[in-house]
Amino acid sequence: MAKIELGNDFDAYLKKLESLEKGDTVSIMKMSLYDGTGVVADAIVNEIQSLPGGDNATKGPTDQDKADLLKGFGIAPMELKNDDVSVKIGFAGYGHKTRKYKNGVPIPMIARAIIAGTSFRPKNDFVGKAVRKKRNQCVTKMDETLNKELERKLK
Repeated sequence: MAKIELGNDFDAYLKKLESLEKGDTVSIMKMSLYDGTGVVADAIVNEIQSLPGGDNATKGPTDQDKADLLKGFGIAPMELKNDDVSVKIGFAGYGHKTRKYKNGVPIPMIARAIIAGTSFRPKNDFVGKAVRKKRNQCVTKMDETLNKELERKLK
């Protein structure tokens, strides 16, 4: 049977852990998540910039489409639900104007058309590619930030 011996240091450590309030832990989680999200967001921007461009939409996204994607790309405000912090990365807004889209082409529609492809455009899952490439780096960055902030709060 395993045996655990608790010394005086454990009581002090337990008091420090109890001193962390819910607001402190949420702010630490948000900082950690923000750093990890930044890694993935930078990777997606790099993928958008590396997409084949040009004026011919049948060969891939046009230069105008790429500019619209970069303009509409962003990180949504973080949400706290049931002690979970979540964030979304995506596209919003309107791009260049056309005859059909007088207010501008919806940028999420441009992103979906590039990711899934259309009848005249080959598919290119640039978001999935970026997420798969940077998943481990994102987790590592979040872990580093979490540990650093916990150490700072517990001193």
